[in-house]
Amino acid sequence: MSSLPPNPATEPGAQPRSDLIARRIATGFGLIAMIAVAMCAMLFGVISHVAGLVSDMRSKELAINESHALATAVREQYTHQAHTLIEGNASHMPHYQAWVERVEQTVTKLRPIVPRSEVVRLSRVQQASERLDQLFRQQMIPAAERGDRETVARVHHEADHLSQSAAREADAIVNAVQSHMVHDHVSATYATRVGFAMSALCVLAIVSLSSWFTLRLRHAVLRPLAVIAQSARRIGRGDLSVRLGAIGEGELRAVAEAFDRMVEEVKERERRLLEAERMAAIGQLAAGVAHEINNPIGIIRGYLKTMTVDSPPDVLRDELRILDDEAAACQRIAEDLLTYARSPDLRANPLDVDALMREAVRRFEETQRTVAGRFVVRAEPGTIVADGGRLRQVVLNLLRNAVQASPSGATIDVTGASRPDGGYEIAVADTGPGVDPKDRTMVFEPFFSKRADGSGLGLAVCQGIVRAHGGVISVAERPGGGAVFCVRLPAAARPPSETTT
Repeated sequence: MSSLPPNPATEPGAQPRSDLIARRIATGFGLIAMIAVAMCAMLFGVISHVAGLVSDMRSKELAINESHALATAVREQYTHQAHTLIEGNASHMPHYQAWVERVEQTVTKLRPIVPRSEVVRLSRVQQASERLDQLFRQQMIPAAERGDRETVARVHHEADHLSQSAAREADAIVNAVQSHMVHDHVSATYATRVGFAMSALCVLAIVSLSSWFTLRLRHAVLRPLAVIAQSARRIGRGDLSVRLGAIGEGELRAVAEAFDRMVEEVKERERRLLEAERMAAIGQLAAGVAHEINNPIGIIRGYLKTMTVDSPPDVLRDELRILDDEAAACQRIAEDLLTYARSPDLRANPLDVDALMREAVRRFEETQRTVAGRFVVRAEPGTIVADGGRLRQVVLNLLRNAVQASPSGATIDVTGASRPDGGYEIAVADTGPGVDPKDRTMVFEPFFSKRADGSGLGLAVCQGIVRAHGGVISVAERPGGGAVFCVRLPAAARPPSETTT
């Protein structure tokens, strides 16, 4: 393609035509169509010409047959004259008359189909036949009846000369018609060969032009389209630094420019969207933190206003304990928030999950001073590679959530089972009101809580830790009432992108 002359529409600084490729396609197909139409017209002309020559040859073939018949009729006319003279009677006159009529009929048939140059010969044959008939009827038969041998011989000699002359003329007509027929055959053969040659040239021209236009279109369309497709895939992967620049010509140049403008607009919109999402997230976080911390702070301030130096020690002791509890609530909210915001730094080691579950339940019972027998633990032995401290935090949060949701004295089931893929599944089932189906996709979002004293961070922290291990946490309805929180962990902690459920 480097041998093509420069296109003014692609020169630096030139304004590209928006319909350049369409014009090229139209020009290419139009040129190919013109060649195809010209080839068809040429073939039609050749076929018509050859058909005309074939029709002429058929006519000349008929003329040759009739010319042979004319020569035969002239000779037969003379032959029957001789038989009549030899036998000396009129027994051959009917046959003779039939051949005379044959000569007339044949001349009439040949006159419109022989070449013009042979019409004169045809007239001479007719005249010779008429002269023969005149000599025979007016001179030869009367002389024979008188016994005038001398007249008969003289007239017979003249008749023989006329017969041979007429036969030669008839043979000459045959040869002339054959010559014309051979010429027509040669012309038809030549026209057929020329038609085949011109058809081959037209087909070659069409193939060459098609190949040339295909290469031009491939250079002008397919290559830019490949670049556009590759750039679109990069943008789909998030690379907004892609720019096409001035590629292609005509419509594709306009598409490339529109593509670049689109990328710029997408990049700007993404920047504005990220900024809006960031502000929305900050606002949501601030609102959640303010809502969760305002309650204990309000309680602390209220008690501080009522505390005086004159208050009894027992009252002060109770109020200080309340202040400590509310301060601890604020500290727990801050710790949960930090845990949720940070990516968990896992310290994965081989871990007996059943032992960890029993230890977590024991610690929770001691810390909360719950009634013995409130937790029922059924855990199968199982070992995975995980962070024990982080998983213990998940189990403790689920236990705390189950206790808060269940009525006083209710039994909470804690079960564990190995999975076929080598992982482990932990389930904590309570007997509370359960989770509304429309809320099941929201319970793991931060600051979402249906309890007045809930921070809405416990389950969000659990989800972050489980996802860091490459696992999945979910909630379902417990048969008979309540909710079941299920944690599915892989055999070894892996990134969430590799998680299989």
